[in-house]
Amino acid sequence: MSTINAPEFDYQTYMKENPPDLSKLQRDSATRHQRRETSKGRITIWIDHEVLEQFKQLVPDGQGYQSLINQALREWLAAQGVKELVREALQEMTAQVVSALSKASAFSAPK
Repeated sequence: MSTINAPEFDYQTYMKENPPDLSKLQRDSATRHQRRETSKGRITIWIDHEVLEQFKQLVPDGQGYQSLINQALREWLAAQGVKELVREALQEMTAQVVSALSKASAFSAPK
């Protein structure tokens, strides 16, 4: 669905209007394993022991800390996009203010 990538796409509203068909959901372990294998890639990375321990402490019994790390990385990437949008907006607003000040000073300068 191409609209999901559109900036104005509202996922929550879409899901309320188009709920999943529960009869079509497959919840067995083989299906979950296949879905996980096709949606994620296996890599080896080096993470500081202190950082890893902090993530492990955020989940009960040390389970699912890899998913928590994945979510943290997703949120960081999303924040980078937001930061870029804010930076661009600030640059545009600054240029508009400088332009307005330049025009104002040209009108008020004695001739």
